[in-house]
Amino acid sequence: MQLVECFVQECEQFGVTELFGIPGDFVLPFFQALEQNGNLPLHYLSHEPAAVFAADGAARITNKPSVVILTYGAGALNAVNAVAQAYVEHVPVVVVAGYPSAQEIERGLQIHHQAKHVDSQRSIFKEITATQVRIDQPETAAEKIREAFQTAKERSRPVLIELPRNATEFQVKAVENYQPNPPNMQHLEHIVAPVITALQKAKRPVILAGVDVRRFNATAELEHLATRLNIPMLSTFMGRASINQHHPMYCGIFLDKSDQHATQLLSEADCILQVGVIRTDSNFAANMALFPDNKVFDLQQHGPELSLRTQLRELGEALPSAFTAENMSICRSRNSVETEVFCASRVAQVVEQIMSKRDHTFPVVSDVGDCLFASLNAYPTLLLAPAFYASMGYAIPAAYGVMAATGMRPLIFVGDGAFLMTGLELGHFTRAGYAPIIVLFNNKKWDMIEAFSPGLGCTKLEHWNYVQLAEAMGGKGVSVSNEDELAQAFDNALMDTTRFTLIEAQLAPNSRTAKLQGFADGFLAAGRC
Repeated sequence: MQLVECFVQECEQFGVTELFGIPGDFVLPFFQALEQNGNLPLHYLSHEPAAVFAADGAARITNKPSVVILTYGAGALNAVNAVAQAYVEHVPVVVVAGYPSAQEIERGLQIHHQAKHVDSQRSIFKEITATQVRIDQPETAAEKIREAFQTAKERSRPVLIELPRNATEFQVKAVENYQPNPPNMQHLEHIVAPVITALQKAKRPVILAGVDVRRFNATAELEHLATRLNIPMLSTFMGRASINQHHPMYCGIFLDKSDQHATQLLSEADCILQVGVIRTDSNFAANMALFPDNKVFDLQQHGPELSLRTQLRELGEALPSAFTAENMSICRSRNSVETEVFCASRVAQVVEQIMSKRDHTFPVVSDVGDCLFASLNAYPTLLLAPAFYASMGYAIPAAYGVMAATGMRPLIFVGDGAFLMTGLELGHFTRAGYAPIIVLFNNKKWDMIEAFSPGLGCTKLEHWNYVQLAEAMGGKGVSVSNEDELAQAFDNALMDTTRFTLIEAQLAPNSRTAKLQGFADGFLAAGRC
């Protein structure tokens, strides 16, 4: 079979239902072959980081690998930051990058888009991908494509496939269907035994859930374990959509010590079971005293043969008895904003009040900055946000990926600073017929930057007319400056499914969320220690 047929078969076997990319000279033959094949839709955006963000959004919402196709050098290297974010936040993006053909390399000339040497692209991607393969021989092409997809799925990390310009001419032989390895029971018992012993001795255990609970589809097993054993659950900031925020054992998010109830649960616990937690400075730098080694036990994914799901099932079978009332009381608290100021938190609360009255599930895609901290006042079933690496400009292209992968209509939270990075990708929503709702938090500055460096004079962002920009791209734009106007605009947006709606929330001056300010203060204090 032709290489493109083999590639499409691998995509379908690993659950890929769409492709993202930007055409460029080294991948033009591959683009053309994919279009002629016609089995998978090919979505293109305007800028390489946005194309990766779209693939990242598709992967996060489906928990399956996604594919982005970029040209050699100038395309792939322009996407490095977005791929790095996917790597550290455990997102399985398959990056297909162009590469010169053997004939081009043999001429001995420096090749356009080449950096220091012809293999610089691969060397750079070694730092931000779990494996790198090059499809340079027909005999090994299928095995290398399988290696990339299998690694992306099993490790939930980005991978790199380098595709020479002439690889579409290859005739290849497909490999057998993918089958994950069976559980290694002996190794499983070795990993789980210390946790079982700790829980058997504990009186006040707490579960801290991280983002890998969702990445590796272990939500149902974790919720079942917490319910049956009567163990309260907290989530990290990055992992807050990994479990149902309405679950009876769910006690909230732990970001820092301002989360008083979460802090109390952790400080009083005699056993903290961390499940799928990525230990980042965002959550732990200023709070290390809450997590002494003698009471923290960690469960992580170790490939399909030692998955989080398998470990949690083993725990459930080994611990038949629920914890008694001696365990800590459950107190589900919601954030409240006691202010009449039209701030980011109030905007998020108004949106939450409207959405909570509707049965339809709207995924929330949040960018970083004040809007990310304001989104703590919303409680979506599905949430995507770069809550650790924090690359601005994520939300709008990621929402495109969500729509392409699921057909669901997303709600986008984005600040004015992040919008200026990738907001023009909204034009592609119009071309595709997508109608998300965008809430743009406009405080006319890079507020998160100012929170970390209040004396800095280059954080101002003024003079952009976002309503006109939205309408120029085929959408509906409306500016609001109070809660009544916001509620009316949001209701109108919900009814208009023919185009995207951008609601520009004109925030009151100096109305930064207390959560962002507290986070910045704690983070800076920890850095000075």
